[in-house]
Amino acid sequence: LFPTKALSQDQASELGNFVFHTPIPPHAIRIYDGDTPQNQRAAIRRDAAILITNPDMLHAGILPHHTLWAELFSDLRWVVLDELHTYRGVFGSHVANVIRRLRRICKFYGSDPLFICSSATIANPRQLAEKLIDAPVTLVDDDGSPRAEKHFILYNPPVIDPALGMRRSYTLESKEIAAQ
Repeated sequence: LFPTKALSQDQASELGNFVFHTPIPPHAIRIYDGDTPQNQRAAIRRDAAILITNPDMLHAGILPHHTLWAELFSDLRWVVLDELHTYRGVFGSHVANVIRRLRRICKFYGSDPLFICSSATIANPRQLAEKLIDAPVTLVDDDGSPRAEKHFILYNPPVIDPALGMRRSYTLESKEIAAQ
């Protein structure tokens, strides 16, 4: 689940590259949103191994028609909530209710999917995720993404007027240090 259709499109492309090295065929990654043509929806219900949608489409286009999606709900293993930090306020309350409905329908069809939530840096990711999915979560906050080495430098620019205690401009000094 992605909060916006544009983000869904971007992630579908990335997922296609990712599953290239798995048994999942790239054409089995399907987007189901308000822009999905009616004549393609049945094929998506039948063929999708990975379904990309948004909370509003889940609420209005999938959950009310769960009997058409019985195979998906009975086999559902994971639900990924991307951009968790966007699900706050009124929108967050709406999404939490949609997730509760999703969990009830999955239980009806005999599945209990694992929820995987991803977020930008927020102060309370565990608490937000637990409120949204109404279940305990395990926080994984070890950032393993590659990044350059960091250096913290405390530097006091040289004094240029000892009588007044004035120092050289820190912006000029920073510019020279950065150039070096």
